[in-house]
Amino acid sequence: MKNCISIIIFILFVKCTFAQAVSKSLFLVVDRRIDSIIQENGNSNVKIKYYHVNKRKNWYLSLRHTNFPKNFQNNYKYSLPKEMITELKRKGNLEDIQLFMAKLNDFNIKELGQFFSKHYSYYYEYLEKNRKKTFKRYNIFIVFKADLEKTFVPCYEMALLKSRIEVQ
Repeated sequence: MKNCISIIIFILFVKCTFAQAVSKSLFLVVDRRIDSIIQENGNSNVKIKYYHVNKRKNWYLSLRHTNFPKNFQNNYKYSLPKEMITELKRKGNLEDIQLFMAKLNDFNIKELGQFFSKHYSYYYEYLEKNRKKTFKRYNIFIVFKADLEKTFVPCYEMALLKSRIEVQ
């Protein structure tokens, strides 16, 4: 009986931990044919780029998937089972990139930063040459529309850069 209770508690702990991780993640669906996504081939360290400009509110954001050899700050590529993608959509964590960017257009640069920090950020700590370093990461992923029907769907973690277009 004691083992059964321990197993149930463990399963609930894993389920709650998983639920928290997913709720702070954003998966943006990109269609290579119609969205302005840039994919680098060859020796470039930046593999995927996406830009969104809001001239009216004077800001832009850049999403980049980078991979530098022997670097701790690389972005990850995950392969999630197709069933997990269905669950992400059901929970509202999977959105079309154009619709998501349209929601952001009413934000000023400060509100934009607060929105991403509140919903999708975390701090990553690591050791480099015996020194503890910390940097902010975002749980933002790009998923290509053409890959959604695969058994395992590749998801590309993106670094986020927010900036003003013109300094005021």
